[in-house]
Amino acid sequence: MKKILLLCLLMVSMFLNAQITLGEGSTTIGKVPVDNYWEYSYSQQIFTKQEINANAAGNITGLKFYLDPAGDITNSSDWVVYLGHTSKTEFDSDADWVPASDLTEVYNGTVSNVNGMVELTFATPFSYNNTQNLVIAVDENNPAYDDDRVFYVHHLNNTSSRSIGNISSFSDIDPSDPGYGSLFDYRSVVTFMGLTPGAIPACTSLISPANNAVMVPISSAISWYPSPGATSYKISIGTTPGGSNVVNQQTVATTSFTPSAPLSLDTTYYVRIIAVGAGGESSGCSETKFSTTLSPPLNDECTTAITLTVNPDMNCGSKTSGHTFEATDSNVSVDPCYGEADDDVWYKFTATSVSHVISLSNMVSIGSVDSYSLMFQVLNGDCSNLANVECSDYDELKVISGLTVGETYYVRVYTDGAAGEAQSFDICIGTIPPPPVNDDCSGALAASAFPYAYTQSDAAGATNNNGFISICSNSMNDGTWFKFTGDGTVHNIKVSMPAGSNFDPQIGVFSGTCDNLVCESTIDSNGQGSAEEISVPTVVGTTYYVNVGHYSGVTDNLEGAFTITINKETLGTSEVSKTKNEIKVYPNPFAEVLNIAKADQVKSVFILDTAGRLMKTIENPSSALHLGDLKQGIYVMVLNMKDGSKQTIKAIKK
Repeated sequence: MKKILLLCLLMVSMFLNAQITLGEGSTTIGKVPVDNYWEYSYSQQIFTKQEINANAAGNITGLKFYLDPAGDITNSSDWVVYLGHTSKTEFDSDADWVPASDLTEVYNGTVSNVNGMVELTFATPFSYNNTQNLVIAVDENNPAYDDDRVFYVHHLNNTSSRSIGNISSFSDIDPSDPGYGSLFDYRSVVTFMGLTPGAIPACTSLISPANNAVMVPISSAISWYPSPGATSYKISIGTTPGGSNVVNQQTVATTSFTPSAPLSLDTTYYVRIIAVGAGGESSGCSETKFSTTLSPPLNDECTTAITLTVNPDMNCGSKTSGHTFEATDSNVSVDPCYGEADDDVWYKFTATSVSHVISLSNMVSIGSVDSYSLMFQVLNGDCSNLANVECSDYDELKVISGLTVGETYYVRVYTDGAAGEAQSFDICIGTIPPPPVNDDCSGALAASAFPYAYTQSDAAGATNNNGFISICSNSMNDGTWFKFTGDGTVHNIKVSMPAGSNFDPQIGVFSGTCDNLVCESTIDSNGQGSAEEISVPTVVGTTYYVNVGHYSGVTDNLEGAFTITINKETLGTSEVSKTKNEIKVYPNPFAEVLNIAKADQVKSVFILDTAGRLMKTIENPSSALHLGDLKQGIYVMVLNMKDGSKQTIKAIKK
């Protein structure tokens, strides 16, 4: 009898321990497994075999997700959950979903928050092979939303995108065709029920500091998530990758460690945590990188201004890093510019051209108060007698004209805010190239062989020629030109920018002649740095002109480097007709009224802000939309057509 009782107790103990929890202890809020701030959401999350660290293949009998115990998910409770094996270790793009055909439905029903946990028990367990990675997909179908996001997630100690999610406010998301989503560097705090942890614990990840964190206090504690099965941890800290010159394999019994001596200012550190268990130590664990608090800037005054290298082009091959943390007021008036220059830092350069471009990039708020506005002012003279040349007016990139070659100019950079605000940044002085050969329509580069590709590295030199191009309803800058001859097929045109670009292009396609252009189509659907694509059906023998310029039809803005590709495809008659029937809105930008061409073909209009929130719904719209109640800004208009299709257009309220 005693043996039977002991065996029963052992089996109960094994059953209770047959679960693996990842991210335990985190109370950070995220958008997976569901984004309960939206009506509909769909997400996928990848958990690697190494992280799961099961002792053997086995059945997953259920999942537990963790959330704020007081969190309301009443309107986010209709779940369909899938599991699947995958060879992916991360999502490579915002459309890189694991196919629905690779997933198995394991749960379909209503969920609830019970003391900070959503627990799902599967009617049929999922057989995990313990050789591949695991993907969890959750489809939330309740046509309502809750007031706040409440689910706990834990961030990874690297930059991997292990989660992807999509949201919608007006239509349910189809897991077999989820559309474009958003990538996240975190995943749910989750428990896999039915699996037993391996004897050797898996690697853990840091809670704090986060990977690539900046301005970390020099006396901060380092904390990490517990690793299932770990009895202790070994921590190493160094000032080089893989280094341990600060702390070398020190054993820690808890999940937190504070170095015995404060760290150094202005220093980058690398931390590695190894979990130790009864079966051995975790291996292959990655490092977390962070940087400590900065010293006050040396260029705090005009007299200590740092000399900037003037680049011979717009590529910013040479740029200088700086920050305004603990900078003091130089007591130099900003008039006629704006803002509070109480944390200004100073730079100077010698002009090599009558025009230069000053650009700020990689701006990060590093103060005790969040800062979103970084400004600069250009001055000349000497530090005791400075005169204003140009104000930035919140521009990240500004053309400075009317300069004198050989003269020294000063640039003061500051946050436009009160005490506590500070930012780090990179500053670059660029030189505008001469106008490119295809600056004018008459000099359009000919695409004679397909696929055609051309990189316009000198786009910044493009002029606006005789003014804005307003032939189409959505006017634009006159940028650079290309042309091709139609052959009856559809030509696909794509414009893409290099990483980090702030160029916001528009593509205009025209027929006719350079002296008498006729609008064929135009596209400006995305923001700065994002690609634009357009498809144009062609007529045999007709010459088509393509203009790539800044989207603005009211301000002559600088074009950035881009690559244009033109490909051909053969479409059926119905597809060509659909392209030709693209609905246009005008004027764009608009003040009070936005007109819709062919409004009789539009069933309804959804107007969303740039964060994706639904601002207005208009059923059976007339040709004139009265939108005076909208604030100034950029909006996304979704036109729901009577034929069942949708068209998305970016509109600007001025």
